[in-house]
Amino acid sequence: MSRNQALPAFLVLILSMLCSIGQMDAQDPKYSRMLEDLVDEKYERVLFRAIGYTEKEATKKHPEPYAYMARAYLKIHQSDDPELTADYPKALKESLKYCTKFIKKDKENEYVPDLMDFIEDLRAETIAAADTEMDAEKYTRAKSLYAYLTKLDGTDPAAYLMLGLANYYARSTRDAEENWSTATQLMGSMTGSISISEQTEIYRDEPLTESMEALLKTGIVQAAEQLDTDGQRARAIELLEAGLPIFEGDRGYMVTYGQIVG
Repeated sequence: MSRNQALPAFLVLILSMLCSIGQMDAQDPKYSRMLEDLVDEKYERVLFRAIGYTEKEATKKHPEPYAYMARAYLKIHQSDDPELTADYPKALKESLKYCTKFIKKDKENEYVPDLMDFIEDLRAETIAAADTEMDAEKYTRAKSLYAYLTKLDGTDPAAYLMLGLANYYARSTRDAEENWSTATQLMGSMTGSISISEQTEIYRDEPLTESMEALLKTGIVQAAEQLDTDGQRARAIELLEAGLPIFEGDRGYMVTYGQIVG
């Protein structure tokens, strides 16, 4: 006889109802219309509804409205509708702004895990936009985007590496060194070259996402090559050595490593 069969029928019914209520609470059905609008590509309506929740006393501290704002703005940024994108020229930055608010307000980490695919998508779009700014030598704009990446995930070594490179190109060398030191510490915590006892304020105990790993490799190679060109080979070697345990099997990385480290 199963456990449920051993219980009186009314107790089974009560337990089932309690389970359903718990699931409803977790899904916050009052926000379901925003989900419907998002699926129906009615992004402006999502923004209108969500901003109302962020302004109401009862819901302004809840993470989900901010997540919907972020998701709607990203969809606008990615939209093929020229009128829509023209109406929201800063949609990507707005998405980043509201996503960081969402993460900050999710103090118990209850909602963020369910939106990791969205956050990774947002990260990839941000990396692409920052890369465009770097190519155009608009380093202040690039710094702003990379700074947002450090807020999406404060343990992302790639974000700090690239923020450092943007600062370096902008001649903010002290900030660049601080960013690179953080990136090096994070890489060391991942590879074990920095022991638990040496980890102070920041470390990473999770694998890198696909976009993080690609950006980290690019950032280390670019920074090392630039530092080497500028006569700072010792610093370039430090960055390459920090990334070696992560990229030792990568042919492109090892080419740069061999050229600079020997």
